Amino acid sequence: MEKLTIFYDGACVVCHREMMRYKNQDVHSKLEFIDISSPLFRAEDHGLDPKEVELHIHSKSESGEIYKGVDTFAEVWKRVPPYDKLTPVLSHELFKKLLRPSYNIFAHYIRPRLPKRDCEDGVCSSPLRE
Repeated sequence: MEKLTIFYDGACVVCHREMMRYKNQDVHSKLEFIDISSPLFRAEDHGLDPKEVELHIHSKSESGEIYKGVDTFAEVWKRVPPYDKLTPVLSHELFKKLLRPSYNIFAHYIRPRLPKRDCEDGVCSSPLRE
């Protein structure tokens, strides 16, 4: 299975914890993590739209296929035990169709209001969040 690069918001407490959980369970070294909150990150360098990658988690396979939101999680779960056992369910389009509205609510309305990590006064500045 191809390696997957995940583009996540490391300033988001929940996002960071979730990615570190996956990193710790990645026994086959199939995941690479890129923190989009790093001042060195440029979405364009990875073929990604800056506004979209700020709003939704993205991933990219070694062959260049880009996944977004729920589809990224399905790709991660394929590569990480014990989630890999659930791949037939988690990758099914009907299941993803049911999860997408919840993920979109989280991405648009909840995540921007979550506490930030490693930031002054709990707030990280980003031109896309202002």
